[in-house]
Amino acid sequence: MTNTLRLNSRILLAAAVANAAFMSAGIAMAGNDSRGGIITVSSPKYCGDISGSTTVVFKAPGFKTVDASAFNGKEVEVFARNVRVAEDGSGSFNLPAGRFPRGPLTVTIAGKSAAGDKEYKDNCYLQLYNTSGRMIAGMPKTPPPAAKGMKLVFADDFTDPKLSIGKGSNFKYYDHKPPDGSQDFSEWSDAMKGKPGGKLGFPFTSFDKPNNPFKQRDTFLRIRAEESKGSTGIIASMQGDGSGFKASVPCYFECRFIAPNAPGSWPAFWLLTDNLQTGGPCDELDIIEAYGGEGPGNPNSFDKYEICPHAWGQGEEGKRVQRAASKSVGNPQKMRAAGVSSAWYESFHTYGCLITEEDTIYYCDDIEMARHKTMPVSKAQPHYFLVNLAVGGISGWKIDLDRYDGVIDMYIDYIRVYEGL
Repeated sequence: MTNTLRLNSRILLAAAVANAAFMSAGIAMAGNDSRGGIITVSSPKYCGDISGSTTVVFKAPGFKTVDASAFNGKEVEVFARNVRVAEDGSGSFNLPAGRFPRGPLTVTIAGKSAAGDKEYKDNCYLQLYNTSGRMIAGMPKTPPPAAKGMKLVFADDFTDPKLSIGKGSNFKYYDHKPPDGSQDFSEWSDAMKGKPGGKLGFPFTSFDKPNNPFKQRDTFLRIRAEESKGSTGIIASMQGDGSGFKASVPCYFECRFIAPNAPGSWPAFWLLTDNLQTGGPCDELDIIEAYGGEGPGNPNSFDKYEICPHAWGQGEEGKRVQRAASKSVGNPQKMRAAGVSSAWYESFHTYGCLITEEDTIYYCDDIEMARHKTMPVSKAQPHYFLVNLAVGGISGWKIDLDRYDGVIDMYIDYIRVYEGL
């Protein structure tokens, strides 16, 4: 995720699978770019709080019925099926919030027009915060299988209301991409390149600004992207002056989070090798890059995401190493096909990366998703981690949060890092 505009392998691959996703996905997709066939919710408000029995009021023009589903702690449950839509497009259903986990909850409202009608398909992803239900979040007391025999060297479960985010060695996290934020990559977009209809992305914003995107709640760190405030967020475990946290091979990094699926959303958990003082070669290991948005002109990744190794500033040999690693990874990563019960936007998942002298292995919920030979710079330099909710930027995808009133949330449950003894 550098600030060099490029059509890199992840973007090309995401674009290549988009049309296939239209045909093969078992869930609905948007049918056009107008408000016709677009499901919207008027109550409760997007990213708002709910408790107990909650009435969801929606508009679904062009549809006869909709289904509503959410993750119940074990699986995605369709809790309201064949909800009738009135002639004026209005409808409602009951959300029994007490049956679902406490904390961030994504309700998928899926519509498909009746046979013979103009074809409309759409998903509305209603993000809410459930204040009822049972809390099933929190950092495990036992280490993950991939970190067996290693020592826990970093852990944050975000239970402290006082967040330590800012610039300087006295903070746990830096709120820009090191070294100084000049390589922040969220704001660039088609609008900045003069393309018609293009929207600006949201810049990574500092914790001490009035439009601060960070908030601690229960046992979570929330990163909010908000159009009216023009802000979103990133955290990095290293500061530009070289202070902060990093770990050397052999090591294991993991982060548990849920992220939004909206046009332009680009959540990620990734690693960089520490070249902050030298400015020399750098490896980048993207443990998960997810692309939000469905319908024409969107990624349509559904339950897929990408794992992207990069070898920056390493000449022709680095390009060869990167090509070999990318081929071994084999994107996109298909969550359900791998045995993961829900998508990255439907519920929390733990994404991990084990780096040894021989192999670099990527996990989702302790299931191996991909691996490649460990690249030379990764063997020689320690790694630090970054977690972000980018909007637009160099992902190249269009931005449209109108359906969601311009607000989307990413919640991080915990981050752990282990290192060899």
